[in-house]
Amino acid sequence: MDRQARSWSAVLLALSALAAWLVLGGVGLGVGSWRRLGPGAFPALIGALLIFATAALAWSRPAPGSADEAAAASGREGVCVRGVWAALAGLAGFALLAPALGYAPAAFAAALLTSLGDPRWGWRDKLLQAAGLAALVAVVFGVGLELPAASFKIPFAWAPSWMP
Repeated sequence: MDRQARSWSAVLLALSALAAWLVLGGVGLGVGSWRRLGPGAFPALIGALLIFATAALAWSRPAPGSADEAAAASGREGVCVRGVWAALAGLAGFALLAPALGYAPAAFAAALLTSLGDPRWGWRDKLLQAAGLAALVAVVFGVGLELPAASFKIPFAWAPSWMP
């Protein structure tokens, strides 16, 4: 099996694992009913949609013997999955950092990790974009919508978390 096929299999495996984690986490929170959705309904529905999308991606993948022919027909050497890995890293970074540090630092990390998928951007531009998105998240969700979630948290500290 060539490098591209192994990489594609790893992407599908990572998407499947993320989808299963979302569905199991959502069901654990309680999905409720169609008339009164519970807190786990949205993650469970997103996970189910991701399972169907992953199945569609696996189904649409050309057979291993015809991968070279498909690449030659499209005029490209192969499909770069760097962007897919960067998007998965951004999702995982946000999901792991939001409970510990708050939504603004998690948005910063997600934007920075996702921007790694595009090598044309410089580090200064990536950092500025991530800082701008984190500030936007803090202002819109914390100040504007007054969500009852901390925009910034101090992990492992006795001080209360800052909520705008």
